[in-house]
Amino acid sequence: MLDLGNVPVVPEPSNRNLPLAVAALGVVFGDIGTSPLYTLKACFDFSGAPADLPAILGICSLLVWALVLVVCIKYIGFIMRVDHEGEGGILALLALASKPATGAVVTAGALTLIVVIGASMLVGDGVITPAISVISAIEGIGVASPALHAWIVPISVLVLLALFAIQMRGTERVGRLFGPVMIAWFLAIGAAGAVAIAERPEVLVALDPRHAIAFLLQHGAGGFLVLGGVVLAVTGVEALYADLSHFGRAPIVRAWYLLVFPALVLAYLGEGARVVADAHALQSPFYAMTPGWALVPMVALATAATVIASQALISGAYTLVAQAIALGLCPRMEVRHTSRRVYGQVYVPVVNAALAIGCVLLVVSFRSSDRLAAAFGLAVSVTMLATSLAYFVVVTRVLHWRRIVAIPLVAFFVLIDGSFVLAGLPKFLDGAWLPIAISVVVSTVALTWLEGRRCLIRELEADLTPIGEVLPDLLPLSSEPVATMVFLTPDPNAIPFLEKHRWIRERAREERIVLLHVMPARKPYLSAVDRVQVEHLTPRLVRVRARFGYMEPPRIEPILHGCAREDLHIDNDETSFFYADPEVTGAAHDPIPRWRRALFAALLRNSRPLPDDLGIIPERRVELGVTVRI
Repeated sequence: MLDLGNVPVVPEPSNRNLPLAVAALGVVFGDIGTSPLYTLKACFDFSGAPADLPAILGICSLLVWALVLVVCIKYIGFIMRVDHEGEGGILALLALASKPATGAVVTAGALTLIVVIGASMLVGDGVITPAISVISAIEGIGVASPALHAWIVPISVLVLLALFAIQMRGTERVGRLFGPVMIAWFLAIGAAGAVAIAERPEVLVALDPRHAIAFLLQHGAGGFLVLGGVVLAVTGVEALYADLSHFGRAPIVRAWYLLVFPALVLAYLGEGARVVADAHALQSPFYAMTPGWALVPMVALATAATVIASQALISGAYTLVAQAIALGLCPRMEVRHTSRRVYGQVYVPVVNAALAIGCVLLVVSFRSSDRLAAAFGLAVSVTMLATSLAYFVVVTRVLHWRRIVAIPLVAFFVLIDGSFVLAGLPKFLDGAWLPIAISVVVSTVALTWLEGRRCLIRELEADLTPIGEVLPDLLPLSSEPVATMVFLTPDPNAIPFLEKHRWIRERAREERIVLLHVMPARKPYLSAVDRVQVEHLTPRLVRVRARFGYMEPPRIEPILHGCAREDLHIDNDETSFFYADPEVTGAAHDPIPRWRRALFAALLRNSRPLPDDLGIIPERRVELGVTVRI
């Protein structure tokens, strides 16, 4: 028996499970819940199998058991039981597994590379999901009236623009708005599937996994390539894990088992039943389940549901980027926390704009869900594989599971995920190149930023003056110093700028010096008591260490409040904050390649300055130029 007693449990907001479960339906289950729109047809396209009864039963069995193995067992049964104090997602696993590092939470290495690739694939999934989900629903108007086919792309673009326009309202508000719609969606697809099954009940034998195994063994290469379509049934599962902090595990699990899972099983079997009855239904198996009088309402409901489907990946992308910034894997950018009650809910304007532009370009260029399907599955399957590998490191290194238990379990996960990845690769020229291209760009940026920041901090530390050399010059003043110089420094054991800025040395003779070191914590949240550590080295020299969790916005107000509790009162107009404005140039020994140095310099110039993140008012800032050779 596997002991999960030591696995951290996500803290649940008290007395709010039902509202959170409804909101979760509107956010985390949208993607996986709308997969029946295109998955069954994609499976036949990928495998090339004929639409006969054995193939239909085999593919339906594969879809049902993919939900069981990947969602029920792997993620809900195991992966989602491991969180970083409430935070989920692949980067939370990296933070949990990483060893502490100077100036960052994570360091470069094999695990970081694997996780960065997986996370960047999830970003690619966030671009593709809204595009394929929305256009697959809007394609229903072409079924209702072929004359409207030319309007599919323009309507899809308008729907996507509206979706991204409301993101600033926050995940919780969006979820409350979308939750009731998704309840109607799952009830509708479950009912439609049940009616279709009642007409051809023989499709129920697909619940037997032997039909899935038979299809894999009897269809040659197509029996393997079909997995590239089967993975579409579980594409929203990584976003489900990334959105763990938005709602907590219990509401997500309840919503899954009470409504989402039964509705999906009925929908897939119902689609299979309709294709059994009429092979031509394979052209649009989902809408084939819908009677003529209900077609237009179902298209409208599907459109609303696919808009909501996009929300799972969009909110997951926000969480992912916020975590990446705090972990030192992404340049700083504006991150807005949109809920006072659920702290992990964030909105990132730059990411929102980038996703909106990417989705619109995909719809305009690919123009159909069939063409996008080839690109869709590979992104999430690579992310699932990376998550499995990171999970192994966490359960062995952090939770101290015995390897005799961990290795077979994770090997089983890797076998499933690796099969999905390999089955999707042959579709490279048909669109699978897209998530790979996105991953290459995002991974290059993340790893360049991580390495560049390491070099930058090392060079800045070389120009610092150790405290011991400065103490003899800091003679006590006749009275308490009125003005205070606060240095934002990467090293709290040394004073910056004294060597290269003469007027700083002269001013330091008359003012109190505070060394403020803001550092990321390997935890998502910290209490006010643990926030600030103040050391009065002399009456004129004070060292302050301030820490923020990787899901907290760094702000100057809690730092100043913490200082005041330690009898350091610097929240006044006589306090100036000094920080570096690095200018990156080439070093003689070239520690990093020139192209990466140029990329890092560009990222650094466009990164949000730390004083902006902290919220230091402009009148109290002093920016000092520093040449950094890397």
